[in-house]
Amino acid sequence: MAVAQVPRNFKLLAELEKGEKGMGAGACSYGLEDPEDILMTHWRGTIWGPPHGHHENRIYELKMECGPNYPKEPPVIHFVSQINLPGVNPTDGKVDPNAVAIMRDWTRIATELAKNPRPKEDPLSLEAALIAIRKYMDEHKKLPQPPEGSKYAIYK
Repeated sequence: MAVAQVPRNFKLLAELEKGEKGMGAGACSYGLEDPEDILMTHWRGTIWGPPHGHHENRIYELKMECGPNYPKEPPVIHFVSQINLPGVNPTDGKVDPNAVAIMRDWTRIATELAKNPRPKEDPLSLEAALIAIRKYMDEHKKLPQPPEGSKYAIYK
């Protein structure tokens, strides 16, 4: 039996509402980069650096792009704030999807969800991606970091 798929824009509207109302994780926030973006493609996010390491008390800015196949395919995520982290391109801040578990497994999870009823909490969302990246940052919290406030050259 086929399960009905939630249209991309409905899912993104729900994510936007959750992000704007601050109903998500306190360590991450997100919203549309441009409120006039009717396709809801370009997003901005922030991650509070995890405690007890070089990320503590830092706020990292990210750009997220939800392509036309979102949520079947993961968003493309770039750090705007410079960060020293394996799996993040040192030139443009792009997050390698293979470095972060949820991003690496996104398509497989989406395929499974298409076959089975959705769980109460959707495991594939911008918030879930930001939380997973923050957890990944925590795993590498001892790495030295660029000066606070540094941005990749393409975002200056």
